[in-house]
Amino acid sequence: MSLRAASFGLAAAICVVAPLVIACAGLGDNFREPKVELDRAVVRGVGLAGGNLDLIVKVQNPNNFTLHADKLQLGIDVAGSHLGNITYDDDFAVTENGETTLTLPLRFSWLSVARALRAVVGYGDLPYTMTGQATLKLPGGAHTVVPFNHEGRAPLTRPSSSAGSP
Repeated sequence: MSLRAASFGLAAAICVVAPLVIACAGLGDNFREPKVELDRAVVRGVGLAGGNLDLIVKVQNPNNFTLHADKLQLGIDVAGSHLGNITYDDDFAVTENGETTLTLPLRFSWLSVARALRAVVGYGDLPYTMTGQATLKLPGGAHTVVPFNHEGRAPLTRPSSSAGSP
């Protein structure tokens, strides 16, 4: 390889890598991790083997710039029992200092929710732990994975019925 070709290759690599490094460095201490929490769980259906829930998850952005993400993966435990895992693969954005709400469908089995049901009956809501990661898109096309862990309580509701329904 000639010196000229090697120099060109090095210059091209710097042109590709430098903006990514600058973009990541630009976040630095200014970047604060988004807050991911369960707002509520909506029962969509139940059967002999289990049921379906919609987890209504809020993603809050404490930053002064919009966050863009293309994946959210989470596991949810209720009253110490693992309820299930979800991977949300759609793009979403959270405006600067704003929040967005995602509806994440979850299928569960009765075996996994026995303790959770006792908690709901006793308290009327779900004591949960949600652990996962969000994949954020950075300027220049790079991605970074931001882990999260949140404990809290969220109401368990039924879907609202339309007016005029019995």
